[in-house]
Amino acid sequence: MSGRPVRLNHPKSVYIIGLIFKIITLTVIVTVFYHLTFSPHGPALLTPFKEKIEEKNRSLIMEEVKFLEEQEKHRHFHNIAEFPEMPEDMRPVCFICHSDYPHSKSKKVRALLNMHTQFFTCEACHIEDRSGIQTVYAWYNPMDSSPKGPFFGTSYDSETGNLAVVNDKFSKISAFFKKGGEFESTMQKQDAPLALDYVKIRDKLTPNERDNVKKKFHVNIKPKGHECKKCHDRNSILDFNKLGFSANRIVDLEQLNITGMITKYEMFYLPNLFKDE
Repeated sequence: MSGRPVRLNHPKSVYIIGLIFKIITLTVIVTVFYHLTFSPHGPALLTPFKEKIEEKNRSLIMEEVKFLEEQEKHRHFHNIAEFPEMPEDMRPVCFICHSDYPHSKSKKVRALLNMHTQFFTCEACHIEDRSGIQTVYAWYNPMDSSPKGPFFGTSYDSETGNLAVVNDKFSKISAFFKKGGEFESTMQKQDAPLALDYVKIRDKLTPNERDNVKKKFHVNIKPKGHECKKCHDRNSILDFNKLGFSANRIVDLEQLNITGMITKYEMFYLPNLFKDE
């Protein structure tokens, strides 16, 4: 009734009971909706529409990728650690065509080469030097214009002996062209106009047209990367000190025995540690 005073001083227990009642009501509504639409124990009224959409979006290639990933997890020596994924538009253009494990031609060294992608951008190893321009190497993080570290791979954990865990999950060593006092990045990201345009129209191009466009992404890129000795040597092209590596880590990287094994021998064998007696 108009003008009638409204009571506002209800006890708190009334509000609590009201809130509980609302939660129960909402839960019942959601449960009934699920039972009627998607539950296998109900009429599943919307399930045919859901299956139709899933079938339309089904990809045999993606199913195979998921299957192979699952198989890889169960192989005894491939422990795949959870790792944060970089946003799609921040990833390098290389990933439009190449996978996270781009080296596959040589069974002898492909695992070692792919391991390096944890520490380097593709350009760090495949950069083609420009005449008259100095190539320098520094840390690169597409999400931080001035990464400070500590960086992954630069030091050991004193307790475990493994590489120290760091908060920065995305910084890698990359190549830059030094012009005057400025560093020009050699990286091309997927949010670049050329990359966005290529992704949009690549399915409409012939193989020859695609190859011609790809050449634009491979400017200053050489097919074969640096030899091991370019980095794993006391005269390395990488200034490990400036890059923030610890003293014992530098010694290990400069005197890595495995580089000799790769360059001197055509075949090498792993011990039968994992085979049944």
